[in-house]
Amino acid sequence: MNNKNDDNNYELLIAQWHHDRNLIEGSTDKDQYLKLMQEAGELSDSLCKGKDIRDDIGDMMVVLINIMVRNNLTIKECLSVAYDDIKNRKGKMIDGVFVKEGDQ
Repeated sequence: MNNKNDDNNYELLIAQWHHDRNLIEGSTDKDQYLKLMQEAGELSDSLCKGKDIRDDIGDMMVVLINIMVRNNLTIKECLSVAYDDIKNRKGKMIDGVFVKEGDQ
């Protein structure tokens, strides 16, 4: 896959993968959140060890797609809402992290 619809195609393929394994009806948002934290730990380990992080990020996205499917959401919808939330955000860098105004 190598066109502008790739993201949507992968989203659909991964959603079907979850359905085929009963990970939508047979799991919960809480269960999947715990799985997401496990995958985040693997990402942290890879970052600390200077390893390739593509698989770790991909695994986290797979789990997020599970949660999105269960809640009738799409990647595009979630990213659109997130961007609308941050696009005019003001703040400053503190210790390498952007901290929004009001949280400082």
